[in-house]
Amino acid sequence: MSDPTTPYGTAKGYVQSALLLMTNPDRFQAETDASFYLSFHMLIGFATELYLKSYLMHVGYQERELRASGVRHNLNSLLAMAEAKGLSDRGAAVLVDLLGEHHQSFEFRYMKEGARYPAMNLRRVFEALSSLNRVVDEAVGASASRGKQPGDGWDFPDDFRQKWR
Repeated sequence: MSDPTTPYGTAKGYVQSALLLMTNPDRFQAETDASFYLSFHMLIGFATELYLKSYLMHVGYQERELRASGVRHNLNSLLAMAEAKGLSDRGAAVLVDLLGEHHQSFEFRYMKEGARYPAMNLRRVFEALSSLNRVVDEAVGASASRGKQPGDGWDFPDDFRQKWR
């Protein structure tokens, strides 16, 4: 994983999968969103982690440093490290605030009974992901390496339910 465009590409794939999960009309055949909640947040949590690691690799961090026990799944630490190296993105802060605690404790994979899980308007989540995607893409040159312009993102449809049920 020494090329920062590799984790960037994986992160982008996770976001695309999360968007498909939440915009699929079959979602509304289920009585509630409970069955989607953890998988959606797990996908966007790992996407956020990989976007931050992509940026950190670009600015000189080695893979072994990013796998250290106090860092590897700690979104708060990864964001602090990235900001110390020049990352400035409100979307990253929004995502880390939403996901950090439960991502680090693996609760989006192994839900704890009695735990509380915050939810956010889905349009706002995808706006934050689009912002982080754009900033990291511009930094690491993922789109440019394929002859494309950075700046694509995800627009959660207005006519689709924007909130968790």
